[in-house]
Amino acid sequence: MQSLLLHNQRSMRFLTLSQAGLFAANGLTVPLLANHFATLGAGPALVGIMFAAQQFGSLAAPYLWGLRSDRIGQRRPIIMLALGLSALAMLVIALTRMVWLVVVAQLVLGVATAGFNAGSLALAGDLIEDATSRGRMLGFFRTTGSLAFACTAIMGGFIADNAGLWVPIVIAAVMLGIGCIAALGIREASRTEVPVPDVVSTASAHTSNFPMRTMVVYFAVVFTWFYGMGAVAWQWPAFMHSIGYSQILISGLWALAAAGEVPGLTLSGYFADRWGRRPLLMTGLIGQGSIYVLYQFIAPTWGIFPLQMMRSLTYSSYETPALLVATELGLRQRRGRLAGLYHTIAALGGVVGATIGGQIVAGYGYPVSFTCAGLIMITMSIFVASRLPRKTPTSVVKIL
Repeated sequence: MQSLLLHNQRSMRFLTLSQAGLFAANGLTVPLLANHFATLGAGPALVGIMFAAQQFGSLAAPYLWGLRSDRIGQRRPIIMLALGLSALAMLVIALTRMVWLVVVAQLVLGVATAGFNAGSLALAGDLIEDATSRGRMLGFFRTTGSLAFACTAIMGGFIADNAGLWVPIVIAAVMLGIGCIAALGIREASRTEVPVPDVVSTASAHTSNFPMRTMVVYFAVVFTWFYGMGAVAWQWPAFMHSIGYSQILISGLWALAAAGEVPGLTLSGYFADRWGRRPLLMTGLIGQGSIYVLYQFIAPTWGIFPLQMMRSLTYSSYETPALLVATELGLRQRRGRLAGLYHTIAALGGVVGATIGGQIVAGYGYPVSFTCAGLIMITMSIFVASRLPRKTPTSVVKIL
């Protein structure tokens, strides 16, 4: 494995801390936000709209954030501004009982989260671009986020049951503020410090040389994955609550899945380096889709525990290679906007999934919505994801 330069290692550590702040905040809030919104009088359809507002805020914002980071040649200002806005939005969500204001705060949260996602993914790509084991490095980086999520998810349920649903949301805002402060330690190379390559490899050997057809297929896979997440993941806590699970147990089950991602994301990166991206992406889609279908049968039984562990493995199978491909789509001077485009497509899938999923839940119930999403993901894997190239070129030169 080619090691990172010393200053890149230091920046990667601080970027990891910033990411941990965001994921810790998500761990505290994601498993309980649907139920928090319900306490404001929101039904399933309105809950879907609230989550769709967050996803809608993420539609155009990632590309614009990424484009801005490309133009200024720096990712850190984007990351810090995004985390600061996220903290403010989270405070509003926690402390207001006006539904319309929560919708606005969700919109702002989506825009801000998009900024962090685009900036952090582009920066991670910048820092590891010269390494030969990028999959393992990105997998380990992403693993720390899941570890932070798992640790706080259990705490969030316990705090919510004993102090109220709004309290962990306030704590999440503090976590985001800590992540913003941690970003101060990131040091990036300026444009004048980035070496110009003496020799450029052939276009066919360069990881930025993706045919348009491959990019279309890849983004179709991304859209489908996040359609499923939007239709199922945001409604899952309310579904579990509807069949009798307490908030602390719901958070614990979510934490169990996140804990399984800790080894899973790193292993996924390792296998992505050895086997290529396509087999793992297909496995993730088929596995996650199957789990969505099985929830209606297994969730009321003890089988929910091994099913959550399987969910973590299938999630990991998709996540690391998908992010890895996103960092390989372009050279450094275009990586921000292309990483942003990845998150824009993801947000579009989430908006469609949350909106349609919420309406299906309101009209036909949770099992029908989950089954539809699962079957779409399985079909997409078999007929579309299978068209992706098995291997991504690994010959990488130093680039601007």
